[in-house]
Parts: sequence; C-alpha cells; structure tokens
Amino acid sequence: KDQLVSIGGSTPDESYLNARSVLVVAENEHVDALHPGIGFLSESSQFASLIRSHGINFVGPPVSSMETMGNKSNAIKSAIAFGVPVVPGSHGIVTDADAAAEMAEEIGYPVLIKAVHGGGGKGIQVVESAANFYEAFQRVTVEARAAFGNGDVYLEKFVTKLRHIEAQVLRDRHGNTKVLGIRDCSVQRNKQKVIEESASTMLPDNLLEDVLKYSAAIAEGVSYVGAGTVEFIYDLDADAVYFMEMNTRLQVEHPVTELVSGVNIVAEQFRIAGGESIEELKVKSEGYAIEARINAERLVRDSDGELVLRPSAGEVTKWDFPSNEDIEIISTAGQGKFISPYYDSMIMQVIAHGDDRASTAKKLVDYLSQVTLEGIYTNIPLLRTILTDQGFLDGIYDTGYLPELLKKIDADALIEEIDEVAAVDTQALGWDAIQIEESDELRVLAPSTGIFYIKPTPGEPDFVTVNDVVSTDQVLCQLEAFKVFTPMRLRDINSVEQVFFSENTRYRINRINVATGQQVNSGDLLFVVEPVSKEPETSES
Repeated sequence: KDQLVSIGGSTPDESYLNARSVLVVAENEHVDALHPGIGFLSESSQFASLIRSHGINFVGPPVSSMETMGNKSNAIKSAIAFGVPVVPGSHGIVTDADAAAEMAEEIGYPVLIKAVHGGGGKGIQVVESAANFYEAFQRVTVEARAAFGNGDVYLEKFVTKLRHIEAQVLRDRHGNTKVLGIRDCSVQRNKQKVIEESASTMLPDNLLEDVLKYSAAIAEGVSYVGAGTVEFIYDLDADAVYFMEMNTRLQVEHPVTELVSGVNIVAEQFRIAGGESIEELKVKSEGYAIEARINAERLVRDSDGELVLRPSAGEVTKWDFPSNEDIEIISTAGQGKFISPYYDSMIMQVIAHGDDRASTAKKLVDYLSQVTLEGIYTNIPLLRTILTDQGFLDGIYDTGYLPELLKKIDADALIEEIDEVAAVDTQALGWDAIQIEESDELRVLAPSTGIFYIKPTPGEPDFVTVNDVVSTDQVLCQLEAFKVFTPMRLRDINSVEQVFFSENTRYRINRINVATGQQVNSGDLLFVVEPVSKEPETSES
C-alpha cells in the first residue's frame, strides 16, 4: 500500500483491460504474484496464461477451469456431465436461426437468447413469442459480436419467478473443497445486484443441501483451484434449482460470506495460490450479513415519464461514513475525490453483520441514515427504502421485487429525497444559458458528466452532422457513464418549468463542439442549433 503506480490512461482499454500494461508494471515492480481483483481481466484465461508464462503466480484458477466455466455453453455441458440440473434449453451454441426457432418452440415461450460470453446484464434478450424470435436472435448475435468479440448464443427457458442463489467455493491444489455458504442476490435492477444476503428467505433446506452439493461437484469436476462462485436459479413455480453459471473469480459480495463463515476469502486465495492446504480450514456459520451496493446514480423520470436510474459522475464534496464495529465498508469514494464516468457506477459496499436477518437489516438501514455523501447523486435513499419495506422484511419475493417496489411507492418523493441528500450544486437552466446573444442560435449543454459519442457504434453513421435538421425527439448523441449509454435529445433539455426546445419546431445543427470519446462535464457545450420553420427542400436528381 506504499506505492501508487500508473498503468495507463483514463479508459479501461488504456488501463485495467490492457494486459500488456499490467504485465509491464508487475515486472517492473518485481512482484512474485498478481491478484486479478473482481473485474476487468480477472476471468480472462489469456491474461492468466500470459502472467504465468512470465513467471508470475496468477492468484486464480487453472486456465483450463477458466476456459471451461467462462464459456457458458461449455459450463452448462459440464454441469450436465456432473449430474447438476440446468435450465431447460439448447444446452449448446445455436448458430442457425431456423434451427433455433424450432428449438424455442420445443422449450416453450418465453425463452432467453443469451450470448455465450455475455455478462453484467448484457447480451441477453427475452423473447415472448415466435413472432419476435428472428428479430431478437439477429439482434443479440450482432450485439454480442460487437460487445464481446463473439456472436455465439444459446437458448434457455425463461423462468418468470425466481430467486438468484450463489454458493461460495474454495478449493486447493490438494483436492480439498470447501463450500463456505450461499448468498441470495435477488434484489436486482436490470439484472444487476443491489442487495446481497448470507442466506435465502425462500430456499428450502433440501434445496439448500442440493446447492451446496452441486457446487462442490462442479468445483471438483473441473479441477478448480482458488475462490469461485457457482450461481443458481431457484425456480419458485417448479420448486427446483438450476445451475446458471460459475464466476471464476472473487465476487463483489464476498464480504457477506466472510462475516458469517469467519473465513478471509482473499487471504485463502493467496494461501491456495502458494500451494497450501485448506483441509483444516474451519468454516463457521455465525449470524447474518447483508450488503448494500451504493451506486453513483440519480432516479429521474425520462421524457416519457418512466422512472430511470441515470449515472451521476462528479466530485464528492462531503463524505462522512462513521466507524461502526458491525459495519464493514469497501469504498472508492472519499472527500474531494472525483468519481470518473469511465468505470462501474458502484462506488461503495456497506456490509452489516448481526444475529439474524431482521436485526441486521435494521443495523444497515440505521447506519445508512447516519452517513453523508454529497456532490454526486447516489441510491442511498433507495437502499433505505428497500431495507424498511415490509415486502423485503417479510422475505417473500422474486427478482422482480425492485421494479415492483418502484411502482408502488411515492417515487416522486424518493426522487426529491435523492436530490436533497446529494446536495449537488446545480443551477437551474435559464434562457441566458441557452440563448446565444444577438443571434437565433441556442446552446445544447451536457446534462451530466460522461463520455460523448456521436455514433451508435463504431461502424455506423453519425447520429447527426452539421447542417442536419432535426426534431426534438431525434437522438443527437449518446453520453456514456459507468458503462451505461444514455441517448440525448433536444427534448431532454426541457424541464417541467421551462421548455427551451419546442416539439413543434425543427432545429438545424450549426456546430458540433465535442469529439467522440471525449469526456464532458455537466454544463459543457455539446451542440449549437438554430430553429428553422421547416426542413430545407432537397433537389431531385
């Protein structure tokens, strides 16, 4: 902890995804081992192989295990071979759209089309009926190829009511396997976890035993070494568990298991990588733990009135998280720190440990009521809402819980609370900020910090070019923050109090002030436009 080393530029491609850069730093610092962390290259078998080929110990599983479980199709085939039940589906890659459509009919709608190399909620599409299958199949294939460099997909039955269960596994080079316990990660939005717990309120004991048994079977079957997480779907209607995937790395939510099991998972990763045995490792089961992910995001209503969570990058102006023996904090935020838009929106993990679920939830919500984080918008008020909601406390829900909660609460009051506790220094836009003096031209300003993109994807044409005439609902650009792309239109600049761009008027793009890939801050000038009465006529050839 006594050295700070630059590994590249601001973007992930220039830094944490640049394997050669990481290797050069490791060699220059004369390290003998490298822990890959929880994201970026941590599940890259090529990276693990590269590091090991240079005589550095990669603190992770063998390349063969990573390749088997990192490919979802291979992982499913392996699970079947080990006697572990999987979700009904293709159980392998499907490349032909007609064959895939026939398979979908056999599985039964709704079905999921999933990218083999997908993750984080990307590369996945629910198809409700045969009428939409071909279009969805083509879309997921193209998106997967663009996002992951591989367009392979497979099909699964879409389980409509489920809990997300995962088991924490440790295994050493001597064949000793320890399953430290399970976590329930069913409070989600857009397939991304928000709350994680050290047990499940709905998984019956017999299926819990199955999950533990299946997890050990998979780890042993692929000769796994180190820490890994085996993920399952608990189908509430069928009262059955299905293997979903295995993460061949440390999970964000690993502290939940550490607090209850008494096992320091990261320390054990290093011990295992060093060749030590875990045969004598004692696994406890003490109390209950709940983790809340604090994300830099703002709850707003979009131009259609729908609730959306928008990324919120910027500088933390005030940060106060008091010390508490029952609370563990992992944070990338701090007083005066700038939260970059280039990485994930999760900036903190707050984990509470108590005697049981009810008391632990109370400890966590009480603590979140004492903290201060200003300068950026966060989901802290939303977390408090979840932790005090009777539906959550009763524990009878599925992965659709959070979207349903947002529908039944007073969302506008929550929006107001999020804005109030963030204490973001913003000035309401007025005509003086929009109008350019002594002209008809109008400024289009960035609504938030992010990275500017003028194209939908690198191979496609620009959204707009200079001299284009656009309506207020036409997309001008995309702003990316925390891996979330938000399309921007002229109507998005309008507020309830003030309409700057009328839906009855069209506007000519006179200037584009920013280049693709450039970071912009809230209030930066993106475009200069001018109202026109109608589109210019085009000459016929």
